[in-house]
Amino acid sequence: MAEAWDLCIEEDLSRMEEIIADAARSENPELTEMCSYVLQAQGKRLRPAVCLLSYLACGGEDMEKPVMIAAALEIIHNATLVHDDINDEAELRRGRKALYKEYALSKSIVTGDFLLAIGFRLVGKTSPELAEYIVEAATSMGIGEFNQSDFEYDGEVSESDYMEIVNGKTARLIESSAKCGAFLAGSDIAVIDSLGEFALKIGIAFQIVDDVLDVIGDPGSTGKPVGNDILEGKPTLPIIFAIQDEEHGDRIRELFEDRGLTQEEVEHTIGLMKQTDFLERCMATAEDLVREGKRALEVLEDSRYKDSLYALADFILERDR
Repeated sequence: MAEAWDLCIEEDLSRMEEIIADAARSENPELTEMCSYVLQAQGKRLRPAVCLLSYLACGGEDMEKPVMIAAALEIIHNATLVHDDINDEAELRRGRKALYKEYALSKSIVTGDFLLAIGFRLVGKTSPELAEYIVEAATSMGIGEFNQSDFEYDGEVSESDYMEIVNGKTARLIESSAKCGAFLAGSDIAVIDSLGEFALKIGIAFQIVDDVLDVIGDPGSTGKPVGNDILEGKPTLPIIFAIQDEEHGDRIRELFEDRGLTQEEVEHTIGLMKQTDFLERCMATAEDLVREGKRALEVLEDSRYKDSLYALADFILERDR
């Protein structure tokens, strides 16, 4: 039986968690508590895992710096989620109340700012040369958020519009994670770019699967109700493909463009979507991206870490949460 994709970095991820917990402590007990609330609701740790595996797959050995950068990436990612939830007026995050719903809104904004600051401080203390990679990704995330807002409740949104949004909001920080790992291993620019291409492709695939799970997922596994993207008018690939359906597309478009849907209407929309081929088309798109991403790893010598990157790409397609 093949080993789990993250088994070879299990100890490094545990060390990363210790660094995150230590970095998030402050002189203010309530701020520390709020940071812990965010960071202890562990997500998939995709970005730090990509960083660590890329470092090892490129021949890196000393884990001190990559573990520190992995911690910084995870802190920065969680900071953006705090702000995203406020911007989206989301109720839940990873099966629990969003931070601003559990605590005060104003303090949640400050907590997000504080997490960003300590994340970038970790980068500066560990390897300031990597700041440009991460700042560039963070800038793209902000642009992606605005692009998404421009297309909310817009039935004319296209697949290329979606790809542009996802590239900024999700994939660029994953790309940055891989580039950081490859850079720390001393790789040349061609290898760094190849690892970045791999991560960018699987990052987009990751978001496509995430959007599919919003329609067909189990809330007990995903930690959020199905149809949330529809309710919030988020322009996802499942919606785009469903709107293109000859039989049900026009009605799905009408429902998607309605800013006042009831939960019953959301469930009706999901029912119509399930009568289209959105799922097959979304998964085919994600599979193509993963296949392209894997090809970018051909620059690497064979190793268990390269195998783990391949396995991670496969996991992204198979996950249910």
